[in-house]
Amino acid sequence: MNKWIGRFLIFIVITSLVWSSVSAQWMLSDDGITLVLTNEEGELLKGFSRDYEIQVQVDAATPEGIKTLGHYRIKRSGFWILDTTRSVIKLGKLNMSIDKEKRYGLRISIWIIDRKNKILYRGFGSTLISQNDLNGASKRIPIKIVEEDVLPKHEGWYTYKWETIESWEARDYMKVPILIIDNRKGKGRLQSSIALEANYKTQFSATLVYGVDLSVKFKNSNDPVNVLSTSVKIYGKEWIPIEGSYYFYRAVDVPAGSIGYIYILGKPYYRHEKEYLCAWGMGSYSCTPTGKERIDVGIYDVKAKKGTNGYLLEGGYEIAPPRLDSIFYEFTEEGFHYYLTSGEGVSLKYLLRETSGECGIQFGVGIPVGAIAVLFGAPAPVAGLVASLQYEKAGKVSIDGGVQNFGSSVNIHAFRSSQPYTFKAGLFNSCSVQVPTGLYIKAE
Repeated sequence: MNKWIGRFLIFIVITSLVWSSVSAQWMLSDDGITLVLTNEEGELLKGFSRDYEIQVQVDAATPEGIKTLGHYRIKRSGFWILDTTRSVIKLGKLNMSIDKEKRYGLRISIWIIDRKNKILYRGFGSTLISQNDLNGASKRIPIKIVEEDVLPKHEGWYTYKWETIESWEARDYMKVPILIIDNRKGKGRLQSSIALEANYKTQFSATLVYGVDLSVKFKNSNDPVNVLSTSVKIYGKEWIPIEGSYYFYRAVDVPAGSIGYIYILGKPYYRHEKEYLCAWGMGSYSCTPTGKERIDVGIYDVKAKKGTNGYLLEGGYEIAPPRLDSIFYEFTEEGFHYYLTSGEGVSLKYLLRETSGECGIQFGVGIPVGAIAVLFGAPAPVAGLVASLQYEKAGKVSIDGGVQNFGSSVNIHAFRSSQPYTFKAGLFNSCSVQVPTGLYIKAE
């Protein structure tokens, strides 16, 4: 009888431990924001052996720029078979002001230290927070592992972190081109327009770039296009600094011999970060770079005003070249050409689909944020990086508008990035495609 009682008690203990672990996944915070980290299958994030530790850095997009909120450590607890580690981070209340129609992004950087197998895993994830989330919310964040490395030998306490070594953030709203019509070789007037509706979310997604010793390679290169293509892996649409429900519509008539563009008013940014390993040794604390670096480009805020039935993105058009570093055009290649007869038009949605692969189509319109940043001091290869404007309905990008020809027949060319961008294509695979570069359209 005692044996059965003992087995029953063990069953009760195991059940309670499992239940506490499961319930943690749905735990709501009554004091700010709680982050629940999961793997790509939705299970609580843990290590890959009996001896592991998870280190976390949380960065946030705010109306004032990109900020680091803190660093966290999650250590394995309990016996291996009864590991009750709860990958839960409590951020507490954030001192932010968020408009009702906006959501701002959190970027989660992860290091999983597998001491038993001597492997270091790097990964990241993201989520969005709204005005309602500030007083209490629980966010489940799937973490994507992007790299594994040999774990360096270290004794005692140490931690990893990303630290900004160079950055630029627009402090005032500036003209950010989302559609460029190059009609300098055209044969007549081209009219183009672009539209968004507040019924669906408008997302401004950031591009993350990973590489080794980029600060040296980028600044000492005579061939920016080549150094970007050979030195980095580009992850498109990996986190969203800002999202909102907006209306937008502009049209522009570009006469033959001219170039024109449609723009929104936004605040782009560029951040170049190095990974550091910080450790205690011989009674002192020091941080040394690991050689790993990453670059982040995007838009952290947009200007909008309240309308009768929603928010209106502010912007306009100009008959002039957009304010971009000219090297931007060296990073583009033709993705599609279309023959327009007099009076004929073609939709932007069609051009988008023809200038990117099936996984890349969800990237939306490439915004040439990198080429803007180069004007303000970023190294030349950054001009080849575009962030994303996507407007989603049921998970698909839908940008309305088009190009119409009012002159004699002409070929128009839609361009895409010369660099491949990596996208998640399923639970265990990804795909690489080239993405549209700012809907850059050229007539010849």
